[in-house]
Amino acid sequence: MSPPAHERSTALDLSREEAWIAHVALLRAAEKAVEDGAESPAELGLVHRIEDGTPFDEEGLTLLRAALVSYLADAPLRDRAPGRDALRSVDAALDAQPRSA
Repeated sequence: MSPPAHERSTALDLSREEAWIAHVALLRAAEKAVEDGAESPAELGLVHRIEDGTPFDEEGLTLLRAALVSYLADAPLRDRAPGRDALRSVDAALDAQPRSA
């Protein structure tokens, strides 16, 4: 039996800088998704989670991780350290996710 949904969500404790980088990364990922034809990219909903501190489920963490990895590939120098810190936080949250049976 898999854990209830509320046990599978994780609140991220990001610094202000890390949250800003996550925000930018998600917006860029959403823009790319729209360019590729998506009407309502899931990344936009995740932006609100960053802003209001709502916990992320595994799917949201995975999307945020992908957005951060993509953004960090050519991020400005000033964004790289906080971006890597945010990525480490997301990775730790993913590692802590209960596994479905």
